[in-house]
Amino acid sequence: MDFRFTPSDDALKQDVADFVKKEWDPGSFDHGSISWNHVNEEADAITGEFKKKLVDKGWWTMHWPVEHGGQGVNIGTQLAYREAMAYAGAPQAVGGGLVAPVLMVIGQDWQKKEFLPQIAKADIEFSQGFSEPNAGSDLAGLQTRAVRDGDDYVLNGQKIWGTYRNKWMHIMVRTDPDAPKHRGISYLLAQLKDDDGGYFPGVTVRAIPDALGRHRWDELFMDNFRVPARNIIGEENRGWYAAMTTLSFERSNIEASATLTRIMEDYIEYCRRLTRRGRSSPLDSEVFRNELADLRVEIETLRTLSYRVAWMQSNGDIPQKESSMTKLWGDSLDQKVYKRLSWGLKDYGALLPGNTIQTPEDGILNWRGYSHLVVTIYGGTNEIQKNIIAQRGLGLPR
Repeated sequence: MDFRFTPSDDALKQDVADFVKKEWDPGSFDHGSISWNHVNEEADAITGEFKKKLVDKGWWTMHWPVEHGGQGVNIGTQLAYREAMAYAGAPQAVGGGLVAPVLMVIGQDWQKKEFLPQIAKADIEFSQGFSEPNAGSDLAGLQTRAVRDGDDYVLNGQKIWGTYRNKWMHIMVRTDPDAPKHRGISYLLAQLKDDDGGYFPGVTVRAIPDALGRHRWDELFMDNFRVPARNIIGEENRGWYAAMTTLSFERSNIEASATLTRIMEDYIEYCRRLTRRGRSSPLDSEVFRNELADLRVEIETLRTLSYRVAWMQSNGDIPQKESSMTKLWGDSLDQKVYKRLSWGLKDYGALLPGNTIQTPEDGILNWRGYSHLVVTIYGGTNEIQKNIIAQRGLGLPR
């Protein structure tokens, strides 16, 4: 393995750092909270403007294949770019999410023509209709029904843990309840809202606040909600395989190590400012300094694991167990870093944003400590990642 970036990729990383410093201003918002406060119109406007700047720069779809309007950059360049963006504190690096790749591979011609240009211009985002109250990590256990009725599918059921505020969503539904659970699922594009922003008949959305009172999630109820049958992605009852379709976009979780590295550096600088002002600092403790060193080693380990995943992808390999390793290690480390840094500030570390003028770093560390409790659950729990590593990596029996 050669983890060195090319001179052009190093130049790109510097370009990213300069660009973000000049163009990204979160105002009074931390970008971590922007990501989760789903009724914050000011934050939406700020991030929306930044995405448009990435479009103008040519970075928003740099990872897309050339035939779909992207630059087709290689995995190493994607890695360098995303790492630099995360380290600089930018809210989002690239566009397309899960929808663009699957449309490129198996989408109908009209779907490609309708949606890919909008995605490329950052004019549209899709809500995700995957998880249900009884189908989270076991996603194939979903029960939302879609029954064909003429030119429509009629949907009944519930989705949860998404943000159903966008005009469109991509949703997995069960179209054959008698088939094995992975084989009776279809994948649809569904328009939730009309042009005036109102939900269509049969759609009800309710907010779910987190423990800190932020509007973090929604739950979606569908009661005879009609979706045109032409909106199907791929074949009927083959939606599971369609939804799992991806292109060779960089998926190494490099953002996690880059963000944690910056958090550590900012934290240490904050502690040094305390020392320079003659105040007590967590760095005064040799034990705590050693703990910080241990955390930094663990972050570097995560970065190396992420580089390995990208290196494997660049060689045409499929990093199954390796991807699970980066998620398992990264999610657990994420929680550990925020908790330990908050504890290092003692009583002040327990303060949340906006409490007092003395709140260290405006309480972001503690807020993230609370809000990131879920990272070891969503997207596949730690237990599932361990099973993948054990079965596909070590060859252990189920």
